[in-house]
Amino acid sequence: MCYREVQCTRHCCGHDAPKSEQRMDCGSSNCRYSSKHNPGCQTCPTSCKQWLRPAQTVVTSTSNSPCTHCSR
Repeated sequence: MCYREVQCTRHCCGHDAPKSEQRMDCGSSNCRYSSKHNPGCQTCPTSCKQWLRPAQTVVTSTSNSPCTHCSR
């Protein structure tokens, strides 16, 4: 199944702050969200996956400052 990849900054307080996200394509014709899925699929609601996998967090940078919530 397809999923969202969320790129984050990890702050010194240990919290991650999202910066951007993108959908990662699973390449399956049986996944409603995949680019390989047939848009004219007649049996989609019963034969194809109708949801995304849980988002994957990827830490792409670190910060020496605390996150917005912790710096209040």
